[in-house]
Amino acid sequence: MDGWMAQLSAPARRALEGAGIRTLRDLSTRTEVELLALHGFGPSSLPILREELTMAGLQFSKLPKKTMRDLPKKPTNTDDYLAQLPVAQRKVLQTLRKQILAAAPGCTEHFGYGLPGFKYNDHPMLYLGAAKNHVALYGSVPVGFKERLKDFTVSKGTIQFTPEKPLPAALVKDIVKMKMAEIELRWPKKDQKIRK
Repeated sequence: MDGWMAQLSAPARRALEGAGIRTLRDLSTRTEVELLALHGFGPSSLPILREELTMAGLQFSKLPKKTMRDLPKKPTNTDDYLAQLPVAQRKVLQTLRKQILAAAPGCTEHFGYGLPGFKYNDHPMLYLGAAKNHVALYGSVPVGFKERLKDFTVSKGTIQFTPEKPLPAALVKDIVKMKMAEIELRWPKKDQKIRK
């Protein structure tokens, strides 16, 4: 036990030890408010600790220690996902979102794989997302678009673009229509009528 801790009351020592504070360096990562919130720690201990920290060339933290509760939460829906993006990325993806919804009447939005997505006839159709240096439309790229996508970075399941050079609206509409046709061909809608 460090000498400084021996100066404290038993409840204050137990409170610090219970919070994982065993050294003056540990102590310097906490604010006075955090310490006072510990069960068994009273205000009379603060002057003793302040003096010990000063003699060691340290001081109480001015900012509360980050906890898991303080970390940004992962988005769970499209609006939250878009809200956390830089303005330029948010605007271009909001536009893309509107274009997809307009081109695919009856499609529904969903959130999967940590990304905003769209389903058509209950089957995943497309996703959109953002990375550090680009935004993207995710989903298998339909055949026949190679020439129209030559100015963009394309892989089997991604079309990357930037807010400064977004996908043209007509191209988005045609991709969406092709994806809808693929889904209708692969998973034809079953007759909803009840046969008697």
